[in-house]
Amino acid sequence: MATEYLQSLEVLPIEKRDQNPPVTGSAVVFLDQKIGSPQHLASGWIYGIPDTPGQIPDEFYTEVGFRYGRGGGSQLPDTRGWYRSKADYEARFQSALSNYRTTRKYGGNFILLPSALWGADGGQSADAPYPGDNDDWSSWDDLITTWIRDAKAHDMLEGLVFDIWNEPDLHFFWNRPREQWLQLWSRTYRVLRREVPNVRISGPCFSEGPDINGEWWNEYLAFVKQDNSVPDEWSWHMEQGHGNMSTSMSTFRELLNRYSIPESGIININEYGIWAEQVPSAAVWFISQLERENAFGLRGNWTIAGSLHDYLAGLVSKPGAGTEKYSSTSTGYYPTAEYHVYKYYGSEMNGQRLKTSSNDKRDGEAYAVLGTDKVRILAGSRNATGNWAVDVRGGETVGYASGEEVDVRVLEFSAKDNHFDESEGPKELGIRKATWQDGSLRLEIHQENPLVAYAFEFAIKV
Repeated sequence: MATEYLQSLEVLPIEKRDQNPPVTGSAVVFLDQKIGSPQHLASGWIYGIPDTPGQIPDEFYTEVGFRYGRGGGSQLPDTRGWYRSKADYEARFQSALSNYRTTRKYGGNFILLPSALWGADGGQSADAPYPGDNDDWSSWDDLITTWIRDAKAHDMLEGLVFDIWNEPDLHFFWNRPREQWLQLWSRTYRVLRREVPNVRISGPCFSEGPDINGEWWNEYLAFVKQDNSVPDEWSWHMEQGHGNMSTSMSTFRELLNRYSIPESGIININEYGIWAEQVPSAAVWFISQLERENAFGLRGNWTIAGSLHDYLAGLVSKPGAGTEKYSSTSTGYYPTAEYHVYKYYGSEMNGQRLKTSSNDKRDGEAYAVLGTDKVRILAGSRNATGNWAVDVRGGETVGYASGEEVDVRVLEFSAKDNHFDESEGPKELGIRKATWQDGSLRLEIHQENPLVAYAFEFAIKV
């Protein structure tokens, strides 16, 4: 199992970025419908933070509006986790503690992965034990007790989220019956509520989104309703290269209604985007999807071992990245192509978020804000070429009459052939003249490169 999982990651840096079917139609921005101030909901990542404080300069966190970190010492060199030794646990705990402190330094919340502290990180051997084997929970109970003691001693509780088990629906991480995982959920939930009641609990943390007929989703929801162990944060992952938030949320609400569970708590897609989607176009697609549903999101991480704890999940790089010269402790960081999308999102898009809708196929997206001086729009496809557009509606609310011309600044966020290459930022495509018609403005996109994203800006008059 370990070999299968690790080999699947080792091929990702050279994965061909296949493009999807052509994108058509229009995404829509509604200038007259504000939905709250920007919160940078998509600016989080799993791992990606070096264990040495300050190794990656501050600006790479602050410019993107960093909100959420997640970790637990997975694949830390020369460790296997609690199931092998207390020393392994201590090394992984110190890694998680360092990542927690870095996250809190920038005002973010941190999601702890106790499954990684245990050692279920995809690198464990096929005969590795799991909590509750042979109905023996003593080792898991000892781990939770030890972690609670250590977390209290190191002031690790504020802003902490406890992700009871990562991706239990995948055999890479939980190679046991579903019923055994549900027992783990219940007993861990009870201890946390009793001993650290202010720590938020996250779950189910499945590898895929809500499935109306899925056994894992249905059995879990029925169980937590009956067991009175509903999580504070609902979490799942979007790392299959398909699916969308609108459909997932609709299905999720239908499932909650089926089991009479009130819709409450935070939605956190605490891993999103496959390796091929970590490009400017798909970055905008995910940002737009998450913001529309007011869901937090953390970028997936497709590196292994020491490099798993580096690069901010692909937003930055450094000399030697992706080569035999790589060092987990070296510095000299620079931005990748995708970083500049998140920098624009986190630093430039201030004011009020605007309601948006995707195109009909949900493969063309827009995220928009109304600032004090300008309207700013990010637009991107899900790795697709085609002729599509962003329609801006409600021009009268920002001072434009029908037939009036407006200057639109256009920026292009280009991708690199090598994910680890340095990028200098968005390219100025100049000023485009556009005309308002009956309160609407069409911003046409002739997308020849499936990996490219765009920004549009125009002044407001009122």
